[in-house]
Formats: sequence, structure tokens, C-alpha cells
Amino acid sequence: MGWRGAVWTAAGAAALAAGWAALVLPPDPPRVAAGPRSASLTRGAVGRLAGFSVLLGCGIASVNTYLALFGSQRLGLTPIAAAALVAVLGLAGIGGRVGWSRIAGRPGRARALPGLLAAGAVGAALLLALALVLPLLVWPAAGAVGSFAVSANAVSMVLVLQSAAPGRAGADSALVSAGFFAGFAVGPPLFGALVSACGYGPGWLLVAVEFAGAAAVAVPLRSRDHGEA
Repeated sequence: MGWRGAVWTAAGAAALAAGWAALVLPPDPPRVAAGPRSASLTRGAVGRLAGFSVLLGCGIASVNTYLALFGSQRLGLTPIAAAALVAVLGLAGIGGRVGWSRIAGRPGRARALPGLLAAGAVGAALLLALALVLPLLVWPAAGAVGSFAVSANAVSMVLVLQSAAPGRAGADSALVSAGFFAGFAVGPPLFGALVSACGYGPGWLLVAVEFAGAAAVAVPLRSRDHGEA
């Protein structure tokens, strides 16, 4: 179909989804009194989550942008197989977001998960680097990025909505989301420049460093949770 046909197909799918949402989804239910709330996030904790999201967004956006190109250019995959890599990442991200967000909803779990998931994402980035030697590793690596890195973003938002002070959920979630998409703006250009200069190996190591930085930023959130417990 060519690029034009593919883009029109994507636009048509989006229009169908919008029409379905407008016609089928029921109205929002009446607001009810909020249940018990965990200890509210401090301004410093919200800022820390925003910083966590910047680093996480840098790594995720680099993978999203370059994974298919990496498979095609360096691993010799066909365009369809390279695109399937992104599909694997997306499917793993769906499962991870649902599963980890459900776990984050349990008392005392949400603050520990962002750092743990970011640490798991470090392993995913290292698998991508090792795929230069063992190409089959790119498939579990793509799944691990979805299961850990993509899910960490969802869990961070659960934490914000779960722990925001009254009247602050909108502003706090906006700040954390802004950090995440700032990472989307910064990460791919850095990755692309490094790949152009040094190759994909150093590029994936940069992503691993970004995920490791996110994990380190999130550690104090877990310590705070243990202190409150």
C-alpha cells in the first residue's frame, strides 16, 4: 500500500475508535466519597517522580524510535519482522501495565515498584546490546522493555493518583507526565547522535544508564514508604 496508504489506514482506525468511544461508552458515574488515602506525596516526592519520568522517558522513547530500525539495519530483519518487534513490546506493555498497576493498587506496594521496574528495564537494555552478538535476544529484550520500562510509567501514575493531596491529583499527574514527555523529546536525539558516532552498542548502553538513573532516583520513594510503615 505504501506509506501513504499505511498512514491513511492508521488515521481511519483512530477515527473509528473515536466514534466508538462517543457512541458506546457510558456516561461517567456520579462522584462518590473517596476511600482511605495513603500518606500524601510531598512536593519533593512529586519532583522526584518527575525526574524519574524524565530518565524513563529518555530510554523508552529511544527504544520505541529505533528498535525497528535496529532490527532492520543491524540484525537483518525484514520490515515486517522488524515491525513485529514493536508489536511484541506493545503487547508486553499492555500486560505489564495492567498487571503491575493492579499490584501497585495494593497497600504499601506502589512506592517500591518504580525503582524495581526501572532496574528490570536495565536488564532489557543490556539484552538489546547483547543482541548485536546473539540476534535472537532482541525478542525477549523487546518484551522486557514493555514488561518493565513501559509498565514503570503506568505505576508512577498510579502512585501519583493514589497518594496526591486533596485537589492536587491533576497538577501532580501533569507534572509527572510532563517529565515523561520531556524524556521523549530528549532521549531519541541523544541516542541517534551516539549511534551515528559510535554504533548501536553504545546507544543501548546509554539507554541502560538512563534506566539505571531512573531506578536510583526512585529508591528514596521506597525508603520513605518503609519509614511510614
